Amino acid sequence: MPSRTRTRIQVRFPDIDMAHHVHNAVYLTYFETARTEFLDGFIPTDHDWSRKGLVLGRNEVDYRRPVCLRDAVEVETWCDRLGDRSFDLRYALFVKNGRARTLHAEGRSVLVCFDLEAGRTIPMPGKWRAALKEGMEKEGT
Repeated sequence: MPSRTRTRIQVRFPDIDMAHHVHNAVYLTYFETARTEFLDGFIPTDHDWSRKGLVLGRNEVDYRRPVCLRDAVEVETWCDRLGDRSFDLRYALFVKNGRARTLHAEGRSVLVCFDLEAGRTIPMPGKWRAALKEGMEKEGT
């Protein structure tokens, strides 16, 4: 399990608002794309998400600088908190210019382990906890 994933994001024309930069709500879609790549690092591809999985308990975005249509965007994702039934993912959205990277937004999601059939929260699966804990130890959190 990597401590962080880096996900390249393609800014699309419909992402842009009247101010000629990425609309504030689109950042959550970028974080969702990065989150999916992060989760793919430890949740098997044949996992049945219709039975047991994750629901979002919270999303936060801190906007630092606008992102524009032709910007090269990359999102770093990592876990920084483990609970019994939930965990937090953090996001850092950068715009790359050559080797330089500038922070444009930060975010956090609280993901809750959930049994969709029973309609209730469940303890985090042991393999998920172990993978997230290993990543956090590599990260130093």
